[in-house]
Amino acid sequence: MSPTPSPTPLLDQTAVHVRTDGVVRVTGPDRLTYLHSLLSQHLEDATPGTVADFLHLDAKGDPLAMGTAVVHAEAVLLVVPREVAADTADRLDRFRFMMQVEVADLTGEWVVASLRGPEPVDAPGARSQPMTAAPHGPGMVVRTADGGVDLLGPESWVVERVRELDLPAADQEDFERWRITAGVPGWGSEVTAGRRTQELGLLPTHVHLRKGCYPGQESIAKIHNLGRPRRALAVVTSDVALEPGTTLGEGRRPGEVTSAADRPEGGSIALALLGLVDGDLPTEVRTADGAPVAVVRRVGEGLPQPGA
Repeated sequence: MSPTPSPTPLLDQTAVHVRTDGVVRVTGPDRLTYLHSLLSQHLEDATPGTVADFLHLDAKGDPLAMGTAVVHAEAVLLVVPREVAADTADRLDRFRFMMQVEVADLTGEWVVASLRGPEPVDAPGARSQPMTAAPHGPGMVVRTADGGVDLLGPESWVVERVRELDLPAADQEDFERWRITAGVPGWGSEVTAGRRTQELGLLPTHVHLRKGCYPGQESIAKIHNLGRPRRALAVVTSDVALEPGTTLGEGRRPGEVTSAADRPEGGSIALALLGLVDGDLPTEVRTADGAPVAVVRRVGEGLPQPGA
């Protein structure tokens, strides 16, 4: 008899991954108004416990940062990719003008640990409603949209909470496999200059359509109101190995793999930008060698659009 395969952390069993993200803290009486004017989400009247994924765009609509805003009673905590945390903090501090706002880069002092599994997970202090947070000691316990839990706080607090939960540890490879399977666009792999919010499936999760002006809003509104993206991000699978940059399909606008991970059963699961035909994705594409690649689903499809 062949041995029973070990469960894959985060996909087949609940596990915890301590991430490398940066954390920026914004305080001061004008913090919500200020962030509302710069980010793609509606934050002006956000109450403590609100959680919102956001984009920070330049005037052309290219991304400067992406992340999650966690609203605390005394601050807004921005979880962003570590490589842009310092620039994000500097930019927020530099353009506050007369606003009563203070910005601090907590990267390295505060960390994030993600609990994920095949079913919704739980942890002390976690609320049941998705995209909400509650204070727990010096940190915050965040209920994510996918039913997971993030622990956000000082490193010593997060480490102690993880120890108390006594869950299997997941490494970066495990987390990347989970991210791709869940269809979560990543910074630098999917979210890069020249790729638009609509084609990445980020409009329902990261943008509120009925809020005041912010950098990049015109680009988003133009595509939303006047046209449709020619490509869309999709989760795909194949029995052959895929890697970022693999060309999929033929013609003037072939598709491209943007992220890939090995599947436990063999082959690959990946995210790929694919051309649309009459607004729809194909059900299958092929590599340059003719290997079939199944299109599982379009990222963001079927999600409600805030402000629509």
